[in-house]
Amino acid sequence: MTTETDISAYASSILETVGLPLLALDPQLTVEVANDAFLSQFRVTREETVGRPVYELCDGQWDIPELRRVLEQIVERNSTIVDCRVEHDFERVGRRILRLKARRIRRPDEKDCILLAISDDTERERLRDELEGRIEFAEKLIDSVREALLILHGDLTVHSANRPFYQLFGGEPEETEGRLVYELGNGQWDIPELRRLLEDILPRRQSFDDYRIERVFQGFGPRVMLLNGRRLDQLNLILLAIRDTTEQRTREAKRLDRESRQNMLVELNDRLRPLADPVAIQAAASEVLGRHLEANQAAYAEIDEAGEYATVQHDWNDGAAPSNAGRHRLLDFGEAFIADLKRGRTVAVGDVSQDPRTSAPESLRTFNSRSISAFLNVPLVKDKRLVAVLAINSRLPRMWSAAEVAAAENVAERTWSAIERARAEEALRESESRYRLLFESIDESFTVVEPLYDEEGHAIDYRFLEVNPAFEAITGLKNVEGRSGRELVPSLEKDWIDTIGRVAASGNAERVVRRARALGKIYDAFVFRIEEAESPRVAVLSRDVTERVRAEEQRALLMRELNHRSKNMLSIVLAIARATAGNPGRDFEETFQERILSLAANQDLLVASDWQGVTLSDLVRSQLAHLEDLIDDRITLKGPPLTISAAASQSFSMALHELATNAVKYGALSSLDGRVDIEWGVHKHDGEGRRFTMSWRETDGPTVAPPARGGFGSTVIRDMIRLNLRGDARLQYDSAGIVWEFNCPIENVLEATEASRAE
Repeated sequence: MTTETDISAYASSILETVGLPLLALDPQLTVEVANDAFLSQFRVTREETVGRPVYELCDGQWDIPELRRVLEQIVERNSTIVDCRVEHDFERVGRRILRLKARRIRRPDEKDCILLAISDDTERERLRDELEGRIEFAEKLIDSVREALLILHGDLTVHSANRPFYQLFGGEPEETEGRLVYELGNGQWDIPELRRLLEDILPRRQSFDDYRIERVFQGFGPRVMLLNGRRLDQLNLILLAIRDTTEQRTREAKRLDRESRQNMLVELNDRLRPLADPVAIQAAASEVLGRHLEANQAAYAEIDEAGEYATVQHDWNDGAAPSNAGRHRLLDFGEAFIADLKRGRTVAVGDVSQDPRTSAPESLRTFNSRSISAFLNVPLVKDKRLVAVLAINSRLPRMWSAAEVAAAENVAERTWSAIERARAEEALRESESRYRLLFESIDESFTVVEPLYDEEGHAIDYRFLEVNPAFEAITGLKNVEGRSGRELVPSLEKDWIDTIGRVAASGNAERVVRRARALGKIYDAFVFRIEEAESPRVAVLSRDVTERVRAEEQRALLMRELNHRSKNMLSIVLAIARATAGNPGRDFEETFQERILSLAANQDLLVASDWQGVTLSDLVRSQLAHLEDLIDDRITLKGPPLTISAAASQSFSMALHELATNAVKYGALSSLDGRVDIEWGVHKHDGEGRRFTMSWRETDGPTVAPPARGGFGSTVIRDMIRLNLRGDARLQYDSAGIVWEFNCPIENVLEATEASRAE
């Protein structure tokens, strides 16, 4: 039989063998046995432990309220404690988290003992807290990432998704988590490219980067996405990052479209500028637009007065479609479609067989006979009448973007303007031809004189340089060439001398009615400067109006003003013609047309304001009308609202035209990066009162250098405006671009009321 001693020894061996800290306590809670695991764990010796009350261990550190409660419960109730958590600071081992298990045991000697098992959970709970913290950190990190993230299980079901994913693609966690990724969004994520990435590429390569996928999502529109994937094999998870580049791609597409449209407009301007034939303009514009839109055919059609027929003089096509030049009945294309055009609405049809305006059988026959499956038509309605249509056609169905529509509308207006300009110039040439024939057939006096000045620079007489035969018949004076006015007529009225002196100094032509008392005549004369030099020459075109002067007394003021304006313009035209013809380095017709159009734009503004002056900003924009797309982008305008006089507007319009022409051909606007800054204002100069200032500054263009010789343009920019407005004009050729600066007394530029307000 096993003795009691043997059993006790056996039990002690078990206690020592167990790796868990154990204490055996007698009913008075004195330590009978402490195993090696306890002694090691809490850094005490057996002598400090065995035989001592448990609460006195380690100088009383085991006097723990929770431990007292457990042990007293066992002593009093003879119960068993399975799991009791105790957290306590021990002097030797620090703060520990303990799990206590206690049981009352009856021994063979019938002396009960209490077995106390102590599990140290400090490290386990620390690791658990750390793991929970890491999980929380990972979750918050995923939610803070701007990119949409999907975390998938190995079977491609969704583990979780971050907030940006739901913001971008909608849905809720309960609709997403646990579902197969291909089932998300009612199957909208069942994308062949995504299947290949997840089922083929990812298992072989463990990752993929920046794989582009385009998809139209119901309710969210088209999306352009870059996908990045990673396998997390230890967790059997897949991390799928989704970057939405739709907006970036859209911005890039818009930028490229703007550049393409700008290049197209530059090409269009270059093609149209030298053309004077309306049909050639139509053909050139159709070709430029047709190629830009990659269409099969483009044409400019003019509509007859009755609005029933369209006539295409010359169209453009890529060779894959037949020419549609000729006369076409509008209603053959569809009544509703034509009604939209007459209302001024641009019509874009992607498939003529599907659009209700063009799908009627008779309309389809018309389109099919002309190989048209899709078209874009831009109407030009002027004075409430459809006058022309710019048509772009495609042999195959296609969609027309908003940018393409805008480009076509822009080209349509520019083409219309160019055609109207060409026809106006043609009418002007015919008018000038008729005028010259009429001028040569009438008996009017024509003389060329030069002013004579005193030492102080005041005009005191004039010398006849050239006269026509009608001069002798009208005046009765003979052999006048080389002689002065006072030599021929000693009592010559000073008004004649003053008028010629003013015109010579200012360049502003004058229409006058003057009396020649010594001759007993009254003459209606037009006086204008015909040469800019130190001693400018002045022409006098006059006729005898003695017999009708009394009848015109009541209308004299109005007629003088009207004639002054008209003849002033003619003098400038003649001066431009002579100066342009004298420059062998440039094409006369092109240059002359450009300068006449510049004057015409200024005249339009003056007429619109009843010759009461024009606002400077309107004048600047009128001279840059052909560059309107660059204003506020590469051309900046800055200055207060000022109304300038009619005389000043002519000088500024010519100067601005020459500056703009030079900038487009040689300066800042000849490149894609160049800029022009135009600024004006009124400033006070010490000792000089208030002065008007204006500048033209070019930057970021090609390197410029002064021309080898001065032409009419530089004369206008520097000398003409300086003399006309009695100011200071400077033209500099800096390495960064041309700089033009002008200033003069305020009263020389502004209307009288405007000058008063400025003062």
